Amino acid sequence: MPRPVITFRGGRRPHDPDRPHLKVSRLLTTDLPAPPAAADWLSPVPADAWGMLGNDEVGDCTIAGIAHKRIGDAYANQGLRLDISTADCLKYYGHFGYRPGDPSTDNGAVCQDVLAYWHTHGFRGEKNLAYARINVDDHNEVKQAIHLFGQIYCGVTITQAAEDQFNGEEVWSLKRSPVLGGHCITIGAYDRRGLDAVTWGTVHRMTWRWWDVYGDEAWAVFNPSDFVDPKTGRDRAGLDLATMRADYTALTGRSLAAGA
Repeated sequence: MPRPVITFRGGRRPHDPDRPHLKVSRLLTTDLPAPPAAADWLSPVPADAWGMLGNDEVGDCTIAGIAHKRIGDAYANQGLRLDISTADCLKYYGHFGYRPGDPSTDNGAVCQDVLAYWHTHGFRGEKNLAYARINVDDHNEVKQAIHLFGQIYCGVTITQAAEDQFNGEEVWSLKRSPVLGGHCITIGAYDRRGLDAVTWGTVHRMTWRWWDVYGDEAWAVFNPSDFVDPKTGRDRAGLDLATMRADYTALTGRSLAAGA
């Protein structure tokens, strides 16, 4: 099936790097080996499962991002197809001011606000247990987060060249061109040459150099299914749950939800 041609719709609003947040660097256990040379959480997902989820019409990429995270997790962790509709995403976008038929309300959202709302109110019946910021400049930390926890939730800057490369089914690589705005994607695979993102209903490739310039923010999101390996019934290795609980309480004044 041919890839749809997209016209960029800005949907990721600028982030505040000084806003309080959990940090992945504090939550990884100290005895972790180096991440593998490659990891891939996306190939188990059929190409028709992702969906555009409204982002060809409005700037709801931050919502499509959490939907793509949920869809990929369901396949990777449980072998289940999770059908999330455009209507589901547009309804959720309404929590951030969007009203169908009123273009003046199509103003996007801040990634951290969307993660916070998902944590407090849930998305299609499931709340994330917590989320933590990844250092986008540390390739080892980016790789480790993908390897251990699956798709990461990311904010990037899209240029005219990136839009053209997507529509031409070309890898996102550095090329001087005007900036169009902020966009939210998930990244669920990497190797020596680059990373694979889910965006605009499909999987798209980027080089590490492109990520280094245009990758603005990245988050590991911990869902209930992330904590238990379905084969062993035990917590997945790599996450320091004691530090996570302590940091969460220090940040929020609350205890982390049961299950972590």
